[in-house]
This record gives sequence, C-alpha cells and structure tokens, in this order.
Amino acid sequence: MLLAFALVYGAGVGVYALGTFAVASSYAPKRSFGTSARALLRELLVTMFTQPLLLLFYFIGRRLDGLVVGRTKALSKAALGVPIVFVHGYTQNRIDFLYLAHTLGRQGFGPLYAINYPWFASIPSNAKRLARFVDKVCIETGDPRVDLVCHSMGGLVALEMIRNQGENKADGVMKVRKCVTLATPHAGVAWRGQLLLGAGAKSLLRGSKLLASHATMHLPVPCLSVYSTHDNLVHPKETSSLASRGGKDVEVSDVAHLAILFSPCVAEHVGRFLRESAREPSAA
Repeated sequence: MLLAFALVYGAGVGVYALGTFAVASSYAPKRSFGTSARALLRELLVTMFTQPLLLLFYFIGRRLDGLVVGRTKALSKAALGVPIVFVHGYTQNRIDFLYLAHTLGRQGFGPLYAINYPWFASIPSNAKRLARFVDKVCIETGDPRVDLVCHSMGGLVALEMIRNQGENKADGVMKVRKCVTLATPHAGVAWRGQLLLGAGAKSLLRGSKLLASHATMHLPVPCLSVYSTHDNLVHPKETSSLASRGGKDVEVSDVAHLAILFSPCVAEHVGRFLRESAREPSAA
C-alpha cells in the first residue's frame, strides 16, 4: 500500500513538473537542456519534500521562530525587530516558508509568523483575514507594523489588504511597513490552460477585475517583487513587475515556481530589502 502510494504520488509530481515546464517553454526565453533539466530537478525535489507536509502545517507553524535552527536562546527571547508575516500561495500553506524562515531567522529577523488562509475563497475575503491576522500579530508583539513576505497568490492577497488599508485608514498609519512578493502574477497569468479551482483562482487570470483595480494603484508602502525568468506557472516574467506602480523589481534566472522559495539568491534579495532602514536587533 505504501509503495503504491509513493508511486502514485511520484507520478503526480512528475506530471505537474513536466507538464508545466512544457507549457512554460512557449512563454520563456530559450535555455540550454542542461539548465532546464537542473531547474526541473530542483522543482521536483522541492515539491516532493513540501507537499506531503501540507496537512501537518495546517496545525502547526503559526510561529516559525521555533523552527529556526541555529538561532541562539538569547536572540529567540529578544524583540528582534519588525514582525514578519509569511503569506502562502494558491493550494499551499505555510510549509513553503521553512527555508526562508530559517534563513531570515538566523540573520536576526523576526519574530516570524505565517498565516494559513482558505486559498479557494476570494482574494478580497482572504485580504480581510490577513488584516485580522496582522492585527493579532501587532497586539501580540506590541509592534504597530509588520513586514509581509508573500508567494504567488499570497502577493495579491497582501496588495489587496494594503489597498484597503490605504483607502480606509483614518489615522494615517499603515499596518504594513514593507511587502515582498515572490512569483506573484500581478498582471495575471497569460495562458488559460491551467486547471484553476475556487473563487480566488479567477482573479489570477489576466484581465480579472481585481487585477485591473490593482493596476491603477500606486503602492503606498515599499514593495519588492522577485520573479524568475523561467517560472513554470507564472509567466511571462513581465506579469510580475511592480515597477510601474512604484515598486522595485528583481529578476532571477532559471528558478521554478516552488523552488524560488528555497533559493539562497532569493533569500538574500529578501533580506537585503527588509534590512534597508530596518531596526537593528535588540541586544540580549
């Protein structure tokens, strides 16, 4: 039984990776077979590792500080700085941020939180859930603002929350200090061959009403968009740009959709952006 499950699971992962890579090849710049094969292998390995743990991380991981290997006890007890809230993408949950949480946590960032939201619900409704989660984090930490680090659809949830706060703020204070989006289709995915389920999925398609409303928004907080030249799900790469809205873009090469979350280069870009004008970690 276990062997049969492993075979079926492995076959499913293979179909996902091979199928999406094949479709994405029509939208991405050409690259060598060896480069493509290495990117495919990384995506396969990341997918094989993370997806079996999805169920577990529906129950654990709201605080990711405890999973940071190498953080000293003194640092873990200190007020390290601006709280970080990780926001996952379509069909996923906070399991995807294990590497980023570990890497940023070892550098003294945090405290580290991660939300789970119902990805099948609409993006506006999930933006309200995120706002309530951020409020709780602010109360729990005593900090008036948080940094958001988001993947894929999570970036759209975050920008919808930021847009709502920008329009409705009465005291002139935003709850978000900085926002990072990774592999987020800010202008929508160009191809419609994907099997997308749920209300939120409709907003991922190019030309959706939600994306049209975001396109006219000048970002009220510093935002960084990191995206790949060869994302197997979010393409073409231009769909992830935020430069025209006042954000900052960083393009990385040959990293697939889930593997971008486990890239040392991407983690470095995220840390550098959050560190700019950030509070220094408190002394023990």
